[in-house]
Amino acid sequence: MFHALFIRGKIMRKPIYHVFVTQESQPDAQGEKSTYWTKVGVAFAHHGKSGLNVVFTPGIAVSGKLVLLEPREDNTAPQNIAAD
Repeated sequence: MFHALFIRGKIMRKPIYHVFVTQESQPDAQGEKSTYWTKVGVAFAHHGKSGLNVVFTPGIAVSGKLVLLEPREDNTAPQNIAAD
């Protein structure tokens, strides 16, 4: 299946990364923290040059650390990945 994103009337290729913002929870009773992952966009290879084009989901305000991960087959958010 071909995946594409339309931006300003242009067809973008399949994203090579999904862009997430991570947020760490407060420690629970056992002192363990959880990381919450929120998908905020995608990244494409920059056409003809090195680099990436990052496209954020419309209406999303982003702050903090961004994490770029390769897309997963099941298209789900990451779990149990250390967010350095």
